[in-house]
Amino acid sequence: MATSNTGTKCYKCREEATMHICTKCSKHYEELKLLLLKMKDQEKLVEQILNDQINNQSLIQNQNNSSQYIQTIIAKKRDFLIMIKRKWEQYATTIAGGNQLNTPDGIYVDDQEQTIYVANCNNHSIVKWKFGERNGEVVAGGNEKGNRIDQLNYPCSVILDQNKKSLIICDVGNRRVVRWSLENQNDRQILIEDISCYGLMMNNKGDLFVSDYERNEVKRWKKDEKQGIVVAGGNGKGDKLNQLNYPGFIFVDREDSIYVSDRWNHRVMKWLKGAKEGIIVAGGQGQGNSLKQLSYPHGLVVNEIGDVYVVDRWNHRIMCWPSGSKEGRVVVGGNGEEEGSNQLCNPRGLVIDRANNLYVTDTSNHRIQRFNVDTN
Repeated sequence: MATSNTGTKCYKCREEATMHICTKCSKHYEELKLLLLKMKDQEKLVEQILNDQINNQSLIQNQNNSSQYIQTIIAKKRDFLIMIKRKWEQYATTIAGGNQLNTPDGIYVDDQEQTIYVANCNNHSIVKWKFGERNGEVVAGGNEKGNRIDQLNYPCSVILDQNKKSLIICDVGNRRVVRWSLENQNDRQILIEDISCYGLMMNNKGDLFVSDYERNEVKRWKKDEKQGIVVAGGNGKGDKLNQLNYPGFIFVDREDSIYVSDRWNHRVMKWLKGAKEGIIVAGGQGQGNSLKQLSYPHGLVVNEIGDVYVVDRWNHRIMCWPSGSKEGRVVVGGNGEEEGSNQLCNPRGLVIDRANNLYVTDTSNHRIQRFNVDTN
């Protein structure tokens, strides 16, 4: 165990001025390691912090940087603890709706522009809504239901591309995925044909992931590729770990692990990159309303530590399933299927913004609800 006469103190035994805050302070390094490991199945964060400690010798050897380094670790741990204890206000604010939305489905939030994009399913359009404004703007479709290139047919999902210059839309009634320019309304393109699409996600490399509820699979299309490859499911309809049953919304994390709302199996599946079968990360105990069950899960978001937030559609609630947990907890909703500000009715889409506010498409109430993060 290395010692020093520089006066650098261990993060814990501060009176022992000869101890560096590094892996060589073995006693308290092990205590820190155990403390982090006890936090619910947070392998990624633990690995990041411990590997940084082990490998970053230049930080360890410098007294000032060592102090700064442990403060960074403490900050990460603090942020982590806040994350797993996070709660939301139970009464929502309606940020979009009125008579402009008809059975809204998927939703996308552009934090930078303070704007939401809504798949306005039964109006066959995509609506852009600036925060705080009374009315939205139709930015795609809205020319009645149809299969022309300027029409949509029950759009269910929408995202922005990497450059935020175009919308990517699941035009489910036309069995296609389309690109719709935000800069030129005449610039439209069919990206994928003959697909019963529902969920859309794009990773930071620009790869497009799309769920197909008829083929019971998720495919990935790399940039400029004409043919996608199956990355989840694709083994027929069923409830085995290598199968899906009517997959819906999807989420792709930074490691390209794919999370799928496996709707008719009432579960959420996680497929690691390159895996041949998935892992049940929420539900999977049959349809029901206990904390171990889901009823036709829809929209989902996964945070940095692997906690799954999922729309429990027919239980009219949003649930959080901590990473590695066998049961979830109700985050918002679950108070009946009416139109109160603490209620949801047949919700579908879900997004969490950078400020950790939660947005839900309250589908049968034809509105978008924002549940602000509880800062108390």
